[in-house]
Amino acid sequence: MIPRRRNAGNTEKSLKEGCRLLTLEKQKGGKINVKNTAVQLGIPYSTLYARFRNIHKPRREAHIEQQFLSPSLESVLVKWITHLGSTGRPLCKRTIRIRAQHLHPDNKRPSRNWIYLFLKRHPDIVLSTPCGFDPKRAKAFNRPVVSRYFDELTKLAESLGIPLQNIYNMDEKGCQRGGGKRSSRRKYFYSRRQRTKYKHRSANLQLITIIEAICADGTALKPGFVFPGSSFCPEWFEKHPDIVILDLNTSVATSPNGWTDDFIGAEWFEKSFI
Repeated sequence: MIPRRRNAGNTEKSLKEGCRLLTLEKQKGGKINVKNTAVQLGIPYSTLYARFRNIHKPRREAHIEQQFLSPSLESVLVKWITHLGSTGRPLCKRTIRIRAQHLHPDNKRPSRNWIYLFLKRHPDIVLSTPCGFDPKRAKAFNRPVVSRYFDELTKLAESLGIPLQNIYNMDEKGCQRGGGKRSSRRKYFYSRRQRTKYKHRSANLQLITIIEAICADGTALKPGFVFPGSSFCPEWFEKHPDIVILDLNTSVATSPNGWTDDFIGAEWFEKSFI
């Protein structure tokens, strides 16, 4: 039977732990026993000995000269990626290769595989599908504005003696029953031999509005649901104890287009909050 190969990440962690234990023994003035430490951690004696005596370097440090960018330049790129992501202007695979080319001393363009090696060296950077963000909202929603808002809110609450349990945040969210375009972003499993991948999806674009309110102390009110239509059967919602119909002291209502209005908002506020 072929022995199972150890994971490189686990081996590196074991080597660091072994060097730490041996360093502690050396500082205490005791006898350094590399063999027992290697057996205890389940790693080869020669590998731990070479690492502790600084004969061999870690794999990442040993191949630094072969990297496309030096660690200092990659650190600059990581900071730039973090900054652009926080401002709503993230880099894609194409643009990050252009930025890396500008950072290279010889202005060379990195290969396509360099991106995945870069992500492996920096696990705090990930590839993800972003959500749309209105530029006007992004201009008003930034760290200085948000910090100033909470500072003023804290001063106001302290000056008026308002407790946390009396501070709420309310918002509403519209959801399409068919899922909309966002449902296509989820990945599913298929056979590798299946060339064309399909998934049944409803074409229903009717809108359902959800009303929520969260208290500053971490508690939440019962949400409100607004369905399109003129009426519904209360029996549809009897099985869930947290659902209360607005027409019958609950949090479910109807409107012609599934949107909220002044009357529904006032009814939800009175039944769920007051």
